[in-house]
Amino acid sequence: MARRMNPGKWDPPSNQVTTPDQIDAGALGEIGLLADERIARCWRTPAGFLVLTNLRCVHVYRRRLLFAPGDWHAEPSVFFYDMAPPRVLGERYVELAEATDEAPATLRVPVPNARSVRDEIAAARPAGRAEWERRRRSSEASVRRPAPAIGDPRVVHEVIREVIKVRCSYCGNLMDEGAPRCPACGAPQR
Repeated sequence: MARRMNPGKWDPPSNQVTTPDQIDAGALGEIGLLADERIARCWRTPAGFLVLTNLRCVHVYRRRLLFAPGDWHAEPSVFFYDMAPPRVLGERYVELAEATDEAPATLRVPVPNARSVRDEIAAARPAGRAEWERRRRSSEASVRRPAPAIGDPRVVHEVIREVIKVRCSYCGNLMDEGAPRCPACGAPQR
């Protein structure tokens, strides 16, 4: 069985580890890298790439449509801040899952040498969690503002007023008491 090659494009064997510059531009664009997110490693899968960044893991694959060229799609990402330890399934698949009790997102990806892929992702988890914790602390610090002092002109006073609703005598819908016309039927209020 002959492998089909795209002209002018390097197509590595399926068992070879690739680097970020060898990912198809469409696949790289589908990942949607976050601010300060870097690709640490990627592995070729039968349909695309399993990408490991400093914040998450994502599987980008080419969807094959009948009689139409496929385009790139990304499965839901599994972020390090809530990732359970990765597992190997059947010596061929790596399973990545969220560590939540309610319907966790699970990603099962066929990769060559699943044990080494699992080990690399497990080794990257502590650094990824630390990066998310650092981001959380810095965003909390940027959101915190000092409380205004009493008598400060920047203090906002909240005004609460009561709104009385009445029924329209024509259609029966509720409307504000002071409204000149019913918002439902347009009848003038008496």
